[in-house]
Amino acid sequence: MRIRAALLIAAMGLGAIAAFAQPSDAQIKKDLARPGQVRIELGSAPMKKVRATGDLLWFWERSATIWRKAEIPEYPDALVVVHGLVRYDIGDPPSYREFKTSHNTYEGIPTPTDDEVLAHARAHLRAFVGDHRHDRMVALRSLRVADEPRTVWHTPLSFSMQFEVEADMIISDVATATEQVRQETRFYRDAVTAPWRADMVTVVRDRREGDQRSHTAEEVRRMPTLGSRMHEEKALTELEALPEVAIPEFARDVDVFLYTHRLLREADPAHFRAYLMRMLAPGFFVEGSTVRLNANGEELVEKVMRAAFDPRSPYAAQYCPDPGVKHQQSGSMEWWNGTQDKFTRMAVMKAGGTWKNGQKTGETWKIVELGLGVWTDADNIARIASYEPGVLCPGATPANTGQRAVNTGRDLLNKIKKP
Repeated sequence: MRIRAALLIAAMGLGAIAAFAQPSDAQIKKDLARPGQVRIELGSAPMKKVRATGDLLWFWERSATIWRKAEIPEYPDALVVVHGLVRYDIGDPPSYREFKTSHNTYEGIPTPTDDEVLAHARAHLRAFVGDHRHDRMVALRSLRVADEPRTVWHTPLSFSMQFEVEADMIISDVATATEQVRQETRFYRDAVTAPWRADMVTVVRDRREGDQRSHTAEEVRRMPTLGSRMHEEKALTELEALPEVAIPEFARDVDVFLYTHRLLREADPAHFRAYLMRMLAPGFFVEGSTVRLNANGEELVEKVMRAAFDPRSPYAAQYCPDPGVKHQQSGSMEWWNGTQDKFTRMAVMKAGGTWKNGQKTGETWKIVELGLGVWTDADNIARIASYEPGVLCPGATPANTGQRAVNTGRDLLNKIKKP
């Protein structure tokens, strides 16, 4: 009986709620009216009862859209379109509760022409299609604005529209395919009068594959993509921006060690980086490239440059012109710093050249290992700096600095061309 009574009371309560009048369209528009509004449209769906989260309160809810002046000086006729839900507390009569905005869009802002948008997309293709697709894209077949671009202005500084992109893509380690993608891309600018920024946000709305082709893993691995070509061009540009250097024809591995040590002490960072980039073994570069470092190459270069030219205490402050040899064997050498409590290790090998009559000719010495042992903590840096001139490196004066190194590789440093 108690359960039946409770159910009856609940049913009566719901019936009472249902009996409460809903606000009329005219009342809703009146309650939403504000200065500057152009028009109000209510959703086609009728009012519905919604229970507030976390309690037992009920209210009426209906979608509504409000157009008001955007007040953009450059676009005096532009409107901001406010999308949201209007809510009323249930009662007799119902009372206006709130308008909850879900999002805004804009009307009356001129969209760039298709040609302008496509030119911007092509100029910044990697950002337009995304890093992953760009790195796997072998060839771009076509790029066009979709038949129904669904252009939406999110703010006066940002809009999105849809495009159709067809491209040959690497889809696995042994296959490529022609891919058709419908993507929605959002464009940004910093001011109404500013140019469109290079960064974009793209979401793939539809993707289809066709005309699949099989390859060997080696063929796919060597297949140039738009991404690899871009990285190669960027690496070449960065290398060409470095000072020009002439690498001496080293007769022995020890000549490479001494020359590199001398450059570490006397060259500026730009010249040493240029030297290092031209002396690294092929294994530090992306396969097939002589200018684009792989992850190991990037790590080695950055570690060496950071250690060699630390402004707190560079390599030159911790190593004497004529260092003591810790260990030496064919192709490698280790030498001490001035206090003989850190050491640098370097290894080289012959690489490059061409084959002729079954013999390799034209090989040159290349660096396969270079690790600088330098102190980086403040106390040891202070200890190294505490030595008076000539104490840490006896006999090292402006007149005879590194005399034995110079005797071994005389005038090699002078072969570096000035920028």
